[in-house]
Amino acid sequence: MRAQDLEYARTELRRALVDYSGKTKGQLEVLSENPPAEKSRLTRKPIHTVELNDGKGGKRKVRAENTAVYALETRSRRRPLPPISDEDFAASPWRRAVNQLSEHEQSWLRYCYGYDLDFRHQITLCEHVWREFQQCLPPGLIRKTQKRLSSLVWVAVQEIACSQSNSAFKKYAGALLASRLGVSRSTWSRIYAPHWKVLKTRVKRLDERAVNGALEKYIILLNE
Repeated sequence: MRAQDLEYARTELRRALVDYSGKTKGQLEVLSENPPAEKSRLTRKPIHTVELNDGKGGKRKVRAENTAVYALETRSRRRPLPPISDEDFAASPWRRAVNQLSEHEQSWLRYCYGYDLDFRHQITLCEHVWREFQQCLPPGLIRKTQKRLSSLVWVAVQEIACSQSNSAFKKYAGALLASRLGVSRSTWSRIYAPHWKVLKTRVKRLDERAVNGALEKYIILLNE
């Protein structure tokens, strides 16, 4: 996949995954976020009954499962808002494409490009990156070194994610990372710096696979 195609996909993903929860909402969105529920203290009491003709000149009463729902929009308007905005509708193929990816790829796209700080995404990303990184570790590496390296997984995810959204982002200095691990700068340069580069490479590959996968799914959805 060309670099231009990946950058195009990143731009569209930022637009599709952005959170518009603070904007004025239409009635359909209000209903989706606040589903109807019976909140009386008699939960088994029928919500209401409806009278229907029994076909013999009489009437019979039927218990309805739900009451009529009334939801107010967040702003009074002379004309109602559309059920979904034009931007959300245009970006829906991208969101559908993201939903078809694996769990760790979805977590990466939602965290990196949708700025979703859900803790579940952080756990999924750290577990996946660490599993892949362990395949690159040399045999015989002491457990203490591995434990220190595991504490850098989330730092690597943050650095790559920030570099994708901010071209002026400065990489973490080796002295800062050495102080976080509690080792000297010489020890960092000799032992941990090579592993740090491999760790970031794994995160970059995750980004490329996730963005490329979303773009391929998006193209398939357009051709259906």
